[in-house]
Amino acid sequence: MTLGLVVALAVMTYASRAAAMVLLPPPGPRLAALLDRMPAPLFAGLAAVALIEDGPIVAPVTTIAALVGALLVARTRSMPIILAGGLSAALLATLLA
Repeated sequence: MTLGLVVALAVMTYASRAAAMVLLPPPGPRLAALLDRMPAPLFAGLAAVALIEDGPIVAPVTTIAALVGALLVARTRSMPIILAGGLSAALLATLLA
């Protein structure tokens, strides 16, 4: 998974969420509770795919750094902050490698 792909996924995720907030009516209470729990599972799915992609047994250092950086800020429950944490850690790992 390249850095460009991660950035593209981040932009698409954020844009689709922003569009839904602007264009759709507010969800009911049950659906709102479900949607509040979605960012973590979505991120976990992206991270799992990145870590078990075809290739070497161990994921590249930048991928692991991105995962750790995102997990460090995951308690904020803010998708833009989580993505920024992951991208920052990946960039730092790339610069240090």
